[in-house]
Amino acid sequence: MPEMLLEPRALRVLESLRWNPRQVHAGRIRGERLTRRSGLSIDFRDYRDYVEGDDLRHLDWNVFARLDHPIVKTYQDEEDLAVHILVDCSPSMDFGSPNKHALAKQIAFAAGMIGMLGGDAVIGHVLGRRLPPPPPMRGRAGVLSWDRWCQAIAPNGHEILGQSLARFVSGTHRVGLVILITDGLDPGFAELLRKISARGHELFVLHVLAPQEVEPDLEGDLRLVDSESEATVEITASQSAINEYKANLKAHCELAAYTVQHYGGRYARVTSEQSVEEIVREIWQREAWVR
Repeated sequence: MPEMLLEPRALRVLESLRWNPRQVHAGRIRGERLTRRSGLSIDFRDYRDYVEGDDLRHLDWNVFARLDHPIVKTYQDEEDLAVHILVDCSPSMDFGSPNKHALAKQIAFAAGMIGMLGGDAVIGHVLGRRLPPPPPMRGRAGVLSWDRWCQAIAPNGHEILGQSLARFVSGTHRVGLVILITDGLDPGFAELLRKISARGHELFVLHVLAPQEVEPDLEGDLRLVDSESEATVEITASQSAINEYKANLKAHCELAAYTVQHYGGRYARVTSEQSVEEIVREIWQREAWVR
């Protein structure tokens, strides 16, 4: 069996966690989240096709015997949560020591595993390329498929972050929890976050930066090349220029954090030298992103 993105020790920790959104999001199938809407009971609601990872206890064996087609029953007491996991695969993510994209894949896998084991519908989205998302994955049966999806994504997209996020905003995606894993290197980042929230999604943002981006170690005359637009700029890396860069980065991150939190979401800036275990413990658990 190929090696998974996370060590068994980390996987055991994730098994006991569930996402803890502040908002109520209407579900499509029976899940493990009690709805807050009044007037609902455990009454039968409808049938739908079986999806990998569904609880086999809800399979209608009589219908299956007659039609030779797996059908599950849905009910009205509980609802699933759509968890959209957006992974930035634009070229700027292929940077840093440790590499930003390597951590992003691990975060995505951890986020998806928490969702699937919690009965949520996990949908992966690649930012940077025009790829259709895979079908929703649910339950323990979907974990290996999710691991393969996360392992396969690569930071070789041709779109800038803003284009990909704008396409997600304009899509017909089911409203739910959006977990965005990105370096946020787009001047319109905060405005795009506002638009995602305005569509009714609840945003959880993991803003991943490399240590070299937070504390650049540069000096002398340099030609900088934008990895996404390939635009170049020549600078003299004096201490005043570095201080200005740090101030701009700080303002950029603070605006993103304010925008997400203003709309009821959660935001955390992390560096690629942090481990997933540290992010889960120090951010997701301590700040109640999960329960």
